[in-house]
Amino acid sequence: MGRFLLLILTLFSPLCGAISKNQVLYLMQAGEVKRGIKLYQDYVIENGKHDFSILEQMSYILLKQGATNGDEETLLLSMYGLGIAGSTEGMDLYELGMKSQNPMTQMATIQFLSHLQEDGVERLLFKAFSSPFLLIRMEAAHALALRRSDTVVGMIDSLMQKLPPYFHVYFPELFAMIGTPDAMGILKRMVGHPYLNVRLASILSAAKYGRDDFLTQIRAGITHSNQAEQETCAAALGFLKDSHSIPLLKNLSNSSYIDVKLAACHALSKLGETSFQESIVESALHKNPLAIPILFDIPNGEMLLTELLSDYQFQTRANAALVLLKKRNPKCVPTIMQMLIKDERDLGFQPVYSLGHALMAWKVIPSATHYGKKMKQDIVGISLALREQILQNALELPQEDFLKIARTIFQKKENELIPLLVHLLENLKTPEAIALLQEESSHAGAPFIRTYCHLALSRLGVEGPHRELLIQWIESQKNHELFQFREMLSWTERKEATSSFVLTPKETSRLLIEGYEALADRHEKEGIDILLSAIREGHEKNRFALAGLLLKAIQ
Repeated sequence: MGRFLLLILTLFSPLCGAISKNQVLYLMQAGEVKRGIKLYQDYVIENGKHDFSILEQMSYILLKQGATNGDEETLLLSMYGLGIAGSTEGMDLYELGMKSQNPMTQMATIQFLSHLQEDGVERLLFKAFSSPFLLIRMEAAHALALRRSDTVVGMIDSLMQKLPPYFHVYFPELFAMIGTPDAMGILKRMVGHPYLNVRLASILSAAKYGRDDFLTQIRAGITHSNQAEQETCAAALGFLKDSHSIPLLKNLSNSSYIDVKLAACHALSKLGETSFQESIVESALHKNPLAIPILFDIPNGEMLLTELLSDYQFQTRANAALVLLKKRNPKCVPTIMQMLIKDERDLGFQPVYSLGHALMAWKVIPSATHYGKKMKQDIVGISLALREQILQNALELPQEDFLKIARTIFQKKENELIPLLVHLLENLKTPEAIALLQEESSHAGAPFIRTYCHLALSRLGVEGPHRELLIQWIESQKNHELFQFREMLSWTERKEATSSFVLTPKETSRLLIEGYEALADRHEKEGIDILLSAIREGHEKNRFALAGLLLKAIQ
């Protein structure tokens, strides 16, 4: 009876005078979103200001509707909306995301939860261990390992025991990350695992996290006859700077196995035995791709790296250029430009490892899209993550060289890299960087680039019509069908590329969301008005992500 009376009041509110908050919320709850927002907009006109309490309730109503309507795409957008807002009030909605049958939704939910510090986060992450998708259970294990939860060790150990032994290779790093006595006890047992690759992963993880209490087992392993084990143990002793192992390493520096020899010589070099650097240089001169990255640690290695930039094999040039980029040497620019700019070759990049997994280089793959589909690997995603990392590292080059790279990316309309590039220029904030953004804000035939530059210039507060043009573009995109997202890399795939690569919208969707975010970040009436109009008048599926932005705008 009460709901019926409220409905009557809602329907006849214009006849009854003042607009009630309950009327707005009732319409929203009833799924009459357009009418509810219109009534709220009338309420704002009547009262002359926004009511943040109503806006917050309206946002959560929308997010809950999106999370419960049964459509997986809409559920993902609702999780994204919660993630944008950084909301800690929507834990019940995150639970719906964890119960989804869509692995992408579950993975996105885990990644958003991993950024929250609420007590309820661990409970939800533990629920992911019942997911039918192994990828999701592994992603949850990684998120819990990052939190170093008191109860996570047993859960991860239990998950590992349910899997075939050869799959245990992914677990040593998790236990090393946690670092508690219980976790280290399991890791020490794994050093004696019956599967060689699991033993090697355990040794490398212990060394990577500085666990010198594993030195006894590692020294024992270096005396074994297995080539891969010798290589891994040699590299681990170098990581841990174990000077007591120098005699053992010197023996291995004469190994007939090139990877073992390289790992031993690299470890000796780290321990101050500089004469062993010659073997590394010699191997690099013979175009061994696994030797080239080691030149980073070799004094005077830049001369050889520069020579390798002239090699006829692009793979050799690419690996040399990546090392020079880390050394902030601008001679790498022509080569990394070829890695950043796509052409008819459709070049992709894939990490390749030595037998003991202690050495890594990048393999160049032509026709990467076709190759990835054939091999059922996300070569395109891994390549994009590397290209983004290259661009980020290029910021450390002299500004003149970075701006040269930036101009080429703008000129070639490499839209996948434009969002990151614009952010880097925006953060650089030098007169030259701002001038380039201003120049590109008038780029003929490139509306995507122009709008992104207007967005950056607006955020920087640069004088000009940038904010007005941004708002015009946003309002013209109200009916953009829905926010679309890139494929996500699992934590095991994204280790080699240090960019986060979490749930990221595709280019146009990303620009639209960032435009709305820029308005939300100002916490001004105009931005809230635009968000409300977009929810009311735009594509229905957009409203769930926009609800998260609305929450952000009123925080």
